[in-house]
Amino acid sequence: MKAQLTKSINEMTKLDTLSSVATKTEVNKFFAYSFGLVLLFVMVFATVSTFAQAPVPAKAIPTQEVSALDLAKQTIVYNSGKVYLNWIAKSDSPDCIYVIERSADGKEFEPVGLKEGISSPLELLYSWVDTKPAQGELQYRIKQINEEGRLMAMSSVQTINQGESNPLFLEKGSRMVSAH
Repeated sequence: MKAQLTKSINEMTKLDTLSSVATKTEVNKFFAYSFGLVLLFVMVFATVSTFAQAPVPAKAIPTQEVSALDLAKQTIVYNSGKVYLNWIAKSDSPDCIYVIERSADGKEFEPVGLKEGISSPLELLYSWVDTKPAQGELQYRIKQINEEGRLMAMSSVQTINQGESNPLFLEKGSRMVSAH
C-alpha cells in the first residue's frame, strides 16, 4: 500500500510540474505578444514622426535638387465639405511614398496625408481625400519620397476654393472619369 501511495504522490508531483510549466509557457506567450505590440507601436510611431515634422516654408526646399513630379494627370475637387485629390502616376514610376501637403497661405505647407506608390508598368490612379479642410482658399502639393526617405520630386501647387463644387460638371479636360 505504501508503494502505491508513493507512486500516486510522485504522479501528482509530475502533474503539478507539468501544470507549472504550462502556466509559465502561457506567461511567456503573453510576454512575447506584448513585446511584439510594443515593438510595432514604436515602428509605426517612428515612421509617422518622420513624415509629420514641423511645416517647412516653400523657400527652404532647394528647387535645383528637386525635380517636378511627372504625373500623367492631376486633379483637385471640392465637394460636400471635402477636398478630393486624384493623380495618375506615369508608367514605370518607382516604388515611393506620396506625401500630400496643405497650406492656407501658399508659403508654409504641412503634411496631411500619405499614399504608398507602387512601381508598375501601367499608369496607376491614386486618390486622397481631405475630410476636414480648413476654411477659405487652400493650396495642395504632392511630394514623392523614395525608399531611402529622400525627396525625389514635387508637384506644382494646386489651389482650391471651397466655392468650387460638383465634380460631374467640370470642364472635360480636367475629369479623371467622364460621367455619361
